Amino acid sequence: MNDLPNARGYLDFLDIKDGKLVIQGWILHPDIPMDSFKVVVDGKVIKEAPLVQSDGMAKVFPFVKHAQHSVFRSSMPYEKKSGVFDIVVIGCRDGREAAKLETWFSEDLRPDFAFPDVLKVRVANNAKKEYFSASSFASFRNYYEPVQRFSKTPIKNMLDWGCGCGRLTVMFSRGTPISEVYGCDIDKESVAWCKENLEGSFDVIPLVPPTRYADDFFDLVISNSVLTHLTKDIQLKWLAEMRRIIAPGGLFVASVHGEFATYFNFNGEVSGPLKNEINDETRDHNLDGLVPNDYYRGTFQTRRYTERVFSEYFEILEYIQAGSLNFQDLVVMRKRVTT
Repeated sequence: MNDLPNARGYLDFLDIKDGKLVIQGWILHPDIPMDSFKVVVDGKVIKEAPLVQSDGMAKVFPFVKHAQHSVFRSSMPYEKKSGVFDIVVIGCRDGREAAKLETWFSEDLRPDFAFPDVLKVRVANNAKKEYFSASSFASFRNYYEPVQRFSKTPIKNMLDWGCGCGRLTVMFSRGTPISEVYGCDIDKESVAWCKENLEGSFDVIPLVPPTRYADDFFDLVISNSVLTHLTKDIQLKWLAEMRRIIAPGGLFVASVHGEFATYFNFNGEVSGPLKNEINDETRDHNLDGLVPNDYYRGTFQTRRYTERVFSEYFEILEYIQAGSLNFQDLVVMRKRVTT
């Protein structure tokens, strides 16, 4: 199961309903037609069934010929437990496992307050409560699982760089033993809301570094879909800043748009958009009115470029294709210890 590639897909609903844990969404892979799925919870298969046909998915992804067979729904009797439920949705072809979606769920971690719709749209392009909650659990698993694997010593403090309204920040505050959780963003409104509603320390940061944080301060920095919106030159400035504020041996876990995301964003094309290894030419209008018109981008880059350039700043421990919400690639890095 661990060797399966990450699929493209989302959990649209992951919550308790009528005494059952309901798991539903869609799953597909650009190269592998899939006809069925199985849901594995804490290592136990709870359902196997054919994927449901969806004409809507075929319209969204017309360049993926098999996209219409991609929808799944499952449920199981719910009994609360300590810790998280480990959930894997596996897409199959002719009875063979082909690709996967992974997430966690915990009733205790589920926020018991409502995030403002306008702030949810800024970070997720979706204000639907069920999707926002489900994506929060998936992102928490995406980022914290490699942190657990690569941490050599206990993590005392961390920074959620680009925290938005704090959907990941709150998960790390509630679901980890990290005692000091910080968040920062260029969005003043989101930071103000986090200060008012969440545990932790939150700051507004400038469009380009430096920040107010001290040298070698953080044991861990996570970055969910921040580098994906920066030009090549500004990426480099922030990589240098992250290297400055992370402690020697500390971890930096960040997402980028790699070839996988490029394929889906450019209607099945990869080589053209990435002919220069990095493409930062597309404007992203999601933060219009909050940042200068030429600042916020949709930036895509090859794995080769990312590994070559990012390794000038950090030791790259792992590169996970579609490792962040089954779309963006996840880069797990460590600040080198100098002697």
